[in-house]
Amino acid sequence: MNYLIFSDTHGDRQEFEAILHRYQHDPEIAAIFYNGDSEFDDGDPIWQGIHTVLGNMDFYDGYPIENVYKNQKDDIIIYQTHGHLARVADGLQMLDELAEKQQANIVLFGHTHVVFTGEYDHKLFINPGSTTYPRGPRREIGGTYVILTVSAKKFVVRYFARDFQEIASLQQTFKR
Repeated sequence: MNYLIFSDTHGDRQEFEAILHRYQHDPEIAAIFYNGDSEFDDGDPIWQGIHTVLGNMDFYDGYPIENVYKNQKDDIIIYQTHGHLARVADGLQMLDELAEKQQANIVLFGHTHVVFTGEYDHKLFINPGSTTYPRGPRREIGGTYVILTVSAKKFVVRYFARDFQEIASLQQTFKR
């Protein structure tokens, strides 16, 4: 199954809607995750069917701080949070501890606007970067989002640019 993951659009509704329009009705997408900092109202109908969390730039009370998503068919537990409260800019340890409490094997976050995929403490951590304000050594690529493919034996993380083109150099595969 495939999972769409994006984050940190910071009010760029046009880009947000473009990504949704592309994938929201794709039968191969099992779930959509948005890791915070949309700056949209928490009651906006755009959130229907999307797993989202509170970002440090989201100023509405209705967003959850964290989400836990379980899919028995794929045998995954996803822990999702924006990352600011787990101080992800200082490392992954606090975020790892939160995910461990939920027995998660996949951890989604945002906040730093920096593309990151890696294994830490037997979990797959994914930061899709920012679709609007990319930072870090790969910012010249421009805005990014992720499609995670889960199979019985592996996780495949593919990054895409705002023009929906895959960024092959960022693809990573992890054994389960």
